[in-house]
Amino acid sequence: MVEHMVSIEKDGAIVIANRVVIDGHSNVSDKVRVVTHIHSDHTVNLSMSIRNNYKLIGTQITLNWLPILGYPVNSNLLELDYGSRVRIGDLSLELVKSHHIPGTAQVLVECSDGSRILYSSDFKKPGVSTPLVNADVLIVDAVYGRPHYVRDFDNIIETILIDFVKQLLSEGGVHIFGYYGKVNEVMNILREGGIDAPFILPQKIYMMTRKAESFGPKIGDYVLAGTREASEIIRSRWYVYLDHTTRARFGLPNGASSIVLSGWEFEKPIKKLGPRSWHVTFSDHADFNGLAYYVSQVNPRAVYVVKARSNGAEEFASYISEKLGIKRVFVV
Repeated sequence: MVEHMVSIEKDGAIVIANRVVIDGHSNVSDKVRVVTHIHSDHTVNLSMSIRNNYKLIGTQITLNWLPILGYPVNSNLLELDYGSRVRIGDLSLELVKSHHIPGTAQVLVECSDGSRILYSSDFKKPGVSTPLVNADVLIVDAVYGRPHYVRDFDNIIETILIDFVKQLLSEGGVHIFGYYGKVNEVMNILREGGIDAPFILPQKIYMMTRKAESFGPKIGDYVLAGTREASEIIRSRWYVYLDHTTRARFGLPNGASSIVLSGWEFEKPIKKLGPRSWHVTFSDHADFNGLAYYVSQVNPRAVYVVKARSNGAEEFASYISEKLGIKRVFVV
């Protein structure tokens, strides 16, 4: 059975055939590591892989964002487009698009006997903007693995966010706080939704945006926070300031509003936190129903649920075993 080629370590590192490791560090024979995207739970021990001269495989955006986030990457990199394949010994490895943050990829490994192993990485909107592929073995992160982790408004949250930002902009500046990558996705959403107010960005997000623009669509009007130009824009009270969620601030001067982005709310899309401060339930992960649908469409013979990056891993494993009829389900 092909699942004997898969092992998962406590920190979430996924090892395939002792040749390649995904989203963690492990001593594999070919010293190859795949980085599915730049979030910290997927770059675990990345500096160790770099020190040991592992070849890093990822999308163009992911590999070019890593040094901006402080990883000392060297020239031992392989930028792989979605749909392109690379040989690693007797394995064929392909990155498949995932709708999460820019550059995120699912990882599809085809073995010499034709069997297929798929790692989901993080995703949302399966079958819509996250492609569904068949595999014999599926490795999945059940971020929202409990049955009550359901957001009935997921399909309309982007429209809700656009309309809410437009409303707040009519009253003053808007500050949006989210994780790296997520704020880059939100910038694209706001521009596509017709919001042309200038964006003000702190240095890391500014650099990430410039790098992303060199590979894809232009964001348009944005300036570096702390500059004279940014100060003048803030005085105009018509701008969107985007920053990391750990720097969320409330009670801002000049009537500016604060929005914190997070998926950990299931009852309502917008929740008031205080004067001119709100939580908007914008998630980059599929909810429980989306996870279950994804697994059903991949139609694997065996499933590994990665405990290190899951919430309710055992509950999700029980559900797909009982409801989807997948008998070989492992929580590791």
